[in-house]
Amino acid sequence: MFWKNKVYVFDDVVSSSQQEEIEAHFTKAVPWYFVEDITSVSDAEDHNKRPGFSHPLARDGQLVASKKSASYLQAILGGVFKKLFEESGVRGQFAIIQSRAFLQLPLATLTGPEYDNHHIDTFQKHLSVLYYVCDADGETVLFENSYQPLGDASMEDIDQNRPEVSALKEKLRVEPKRGRVVVFDGYYWHTATQPKKGLRCVINTNIDHYA
Repeated sequence: MFWKNKVYVFDDVVSSSQQEEIEAHFTKAVPWYFVEDITSVSDAEDHNKRPGFSHPLARDGQLVASKKSASYLQAILGGVFKKLFEESGVRGQFAIIQSRAFLQLPLATLTGPEYDNHHIDTFQKHLSVLYYVCDADGETVLFENSYQPLGDASMEDIDQNRPEVSALKEKLRVEPKRGRVVVFDGYYWHTATQPKKGLRCVINTNIDHYA
């Protein structure tokens, strides 16, 4: 796994005209589905629900997006894989595990800690690719802490081994900027801070890689 313990930040993975098209499409032309909590950490004891909206793009390795949405996702990932090759020298083959867009709005009644609940997206070993659809506040926060499977990795194991907030050590904060991606070892615990000035829209894709 060339991405183990790695974090990459790339700007302008697609052209400026494509960035504008992607922003217009995902903020104005796709159906959004309400989710009670953007991180889906439903049984965390220190859980503070942060509602938002989700739009599915790929599920269980299969695209479920419209033709237009899929074309934008492919353009983003093509730009990411090109940047990754320039940075790491690794080509191989990449396969989508899952992908979805998220939309968050400022919350007037925000309570609890600064962070949304820290999480990882899937128990499978994976590369996380987070594309910022628009300029926004609400930083992505990566922690030094990483998920260490005990036996067979599973969502239940993740829940049981989720570190306490007091044990987290920040590794990096990434400011949302249109056309930027942060690519990282998906076993890093991560989260976001809530936007306060306007909408925050991201496309979150989990990738498998094999030589």
